[in-house]
Amino acid sequence: MITTGAFVLGMLGGVPIGLCLCIAAIVFVFSSGNPILFQSYPLQMFNAVDSYGLIAIPLFILIGEIMNVGGITKRIVDMAMAFVGSLRGGLAYVNALANMFVASILGSATAQVAIMSQIMVPEMERKGYDKNFAAGLTAYGGMLGSIMPPSVMFVVYSVMAQLSVSDMLMAGIVPGLILTALFCGVIAVLGYIHKYPRSEPQTFRERVATVSCAVPTLSIPIVIIGSIFSGLASAAEAAAVGAVVAIAIGRFWTRQLSFSQIPDILMRAGLYSAIVLFLVVAAGGLSWSLVFG
Repeated sequence: MITTGAFVLGMLGGVPIGLCLCIAAIVFVFSSGNPILFQSYPLQMFNAVDSYGLIAIPLFILIGEIMNVGGITKRIVDMAMAFVGSLRGGLAYVNALANMFVASILGSATAQVAIMSQIMVPEMERKGYDKNFAAGLTAYGGMLGSIMPPSVMFVVYSVMAQLSVSDMLMAGIVPGLILTALFCGVIAVLGYIHKYPRSEPQTFRERVATVSCAVPTLSIPIVIIGSIFSGLASAAEAAAVGAVVAIAIGRFWTRQLSFSQIPDILMRAGLYSAIVLFLVVAAGGLSWSLVFG
């Protein structure tokens, strides 16, 4: 009870969640009357991230940074626009479908929302959509990043629960597709009720050109998911290959990525990875304290 109270008070006080977990673990150790746990606490925090499977996390975050800088995300959005942009509420459909495609590459809900909110929310506002609806749809679409492979959350859970990372990732495909279909169903109903605008219809030639420009970007999720599903590579190895493919596409196909940008990309990916892995460390220390306290 004291541990829960310390965690809740920390959250209400604006303390970062990682520090809240650490504080809760320390409070629990003190309240348990077993201070000898402090001797093993740092080691258990290290053991929480001492796993090969967690290598996939910084690699997937790196892919997201490469996609954002290399213009790959925008091409995915343009491809979705070519398919459903002319429907009533077309941009809302584009938001949902683009989130699904991006989720199959990034695997991080936080990174996905950060990227898609910069692209879709301003565009939907310009086209006459309510800002709250645009922001809410983008945030809900980010949920796909936690479900669709390669989900960082699934990787963390698999490592901590000692399950197969590959099997866990593959289990998210069907739920992710179902959730996307449900999003589209809700958009269809809301579009009919609120008379959402339609985008300018594209000619067949324009659609072919748009899709042709975006097709190479689909090789990223195909390589990642295909290599995991076929057993040719683990999740971490597939992420490494996906990062190489993303660099190649950004440099030689979209031509928006230069090699001089890679150090900055690596720096941002490292910072975001540190935040995620710190949460894993803090959660691992707290769970161990609760079990052995």
